[in-house]
Amino acid sequence: MKQQIQVQIEPLGKNLPNWDLSVAFYKGLNDPQIEIDKKTLKDLAKELSLYRDQIAYMEPFELSILLRKYESMITLSRKLSYFAFLYADTNKSTEEATSFQSQIQETISQLFENLSFINFELNALPQEKMYEFLNHPKLHRWLSWLLGIFSGYWSLNEGAAFIINKKSIVSSAWDRLYTETCASLKFRLNGRTLNEAEISKMAASKNRETRCKALAEMNSVYKENARVFTMCYNMILKDKRVDDELYGMREPVQSSLFENNISKENLLAMVGEVVDSYIPISQRFYKLLAQMGNDISYADRNNNPVSMPEKKVSWGECVQEVLQAYADFSLEYMSYGYNIINSNIIDVPPKKGKTSGAYCIRGEYPYILLNFTGSKHDISTFAHELGHGVHHLLSAQVGVLNDSTPTALAEVASEFAENLVFQKQLSEAQSNREKLALLIDRVQDMVNSIHRQVAFYKFEERTHRERANGELSTKRLNQIWREESSRCLGFDIGEDAECMWMGISHIFSQPYYVYSYAFAGLVVNNLIKAYEEWETKGEYEVLEDFADLYIDMLASTGVETYQSLLKPFGIDADDPNFWANGLKLITDYIDEIERLAKAEGLI
Repeated sequence: MKQQIQVQIEPLGKNLPNWDLSVAFYKGLNDPQIEIDKKTLKDLAKELSLYRDQIAYMEPFELSILLRKYESMITLSRKLSYFAFLYADTNKSTEEATSFQSQIQETISQLFENLSFINFELNALPQEKMYEFLNHPKLHRWLSWLLGIFSGYWSLNEGAAFIINKKSIVSSAWDRLYTETCASLKFRLNGRTLNEAEISKMAASKNRETRCKALAEMNSVYKENARVFTMCYNMILKDKRVDDELYGMREPVQSSLFENNISKENLLAMVGEVVDSYIPISQRFYKLLAQMGNDISYADRNNNPVSMPEKKVSWGECVQEVLQAYADFSLEYMSYGYNIINSNIIDVPPKKGKTSGAYCIRGEYPYILLNFTGSKHDISTFAHELGHGVHHLLSAQVGVLNDSTPTALAEVASEFAENLVFQKQLSEAQSNREKLALLIDRVQDMVNSIHRQVAFYKFEERTHRERANGELSTKRLNQIWREESSRCLGFDIGEDAECMWMGISHIFSQPYYVYSYAFAGLVVNNLIKAYEEWETKGEYEVLEDFADLYIDMLASTGVETYQSLLKPFGIDADDPNFWANGLKLITDYIDEIERLAKAEGLI
């Protein structure tokens, strides 16, 4: 029996919660602890540098000392860099904040570039020495990390690594220019001046005229700044190509595949399956919405034609709904989310100088950034980011070096958390029309996170390859974006949306991140289907509770492959039908949408 919970939320008054960076970091830019930590970091780097040319002759206990110090250095560097990043993201309009972030990045980069020998010397060990280290109890806590190092990714020479580390400072400047430009953009709509987060909300308005105007304004402002965005993107593409050549990577996506522990064959199978489903899923879905009253256009793609009473959601109501959905799944799972909420590590409201969107940083203090405006969609966004937070708390338990959860698995936790809220809302729906509205919202989210993200990936693939022949013009980038987006949606997105690629931060900051959403979405869909089957089993048919297995899975994403993580649920990720099974859940939802729409006389 599901247990109802009542969560005590601090009185909010008129102000939404802002995070307190002193919980895990510092009281401000002038906190004296910053200089103390920077000195400690330099001292650790100096101590570690003494081990150069010594690793091949070390005993296991000596390597354990080296790795303990190295882990301490990584922990401290994250403390400094995360603080600088988070502080800058809520103070984008102040030069002091962005300058501080740049200084911290430069300091850390300079220190770590002199320690790259650790990876190279470990990778160059004879097999007998590798086996000795892998099998010794003293080093067992770093087993997963050592296996990754011994895999050969670091087999390039140290001179090439020095070049990569040396130019990383300049490389990061292009992403910094991009993010600072985005934060400074001003959009005009109906006499108001809006930032990027606020205009994005307007582009999702229920009022068609408002969202069309908002989209046109976004596209227009991006176009006005196209020279900067196009230059940033071209330099990021070129920079990645130089890194790939130094690492001996034959194609742009190869480094991402290594980091995600995914084979090229698996990626191509996933992408191919999604592209083949454009017509029966994404295009069918948008045509179905058109039958219910939507216009077929880029501005209408996320509009739900089944109108339900609009109701602003308070922050307290949002928190209550998400935690109750978590509790329905598992009280233990909910307790992790509850602890995050009550730790003053969430920044909730949109404000001047704050970056747009939402995210959660990794670690035992998973800080969450939101731009909460009280829309229904904000509930799903919070569930998504809090899902990341719970995951980070669990995966951090394996240690700093071992917690190398790939991006493709990082999104599994967030998307599964979104589904928990959706299932709760669907079970509580009072009418067929309400169910229909919820299903449409859910399929829109799934198509956006799977089909449109694959379209983004196709855009990236083409731009990375074409950049090898020289800089790409804004006109050419717009053309590729328009072609890939139109192919996915089933209609021409038009000139009013051809510059919208400029607002996709991931292609600037984390090349080849976007396919992770599609990958995770299909993994989650397989988990959902397994969960539904689990719930129908009798009391004595299962040995383990699904939620317990799921929590254990989240704790192991840094040390296991996605195939092994899914085995306890009875899911074979190597099955040729794996990706198609994930897509079938979306087809089932669309079938139900069509059935309910006919029953309601909407088509």
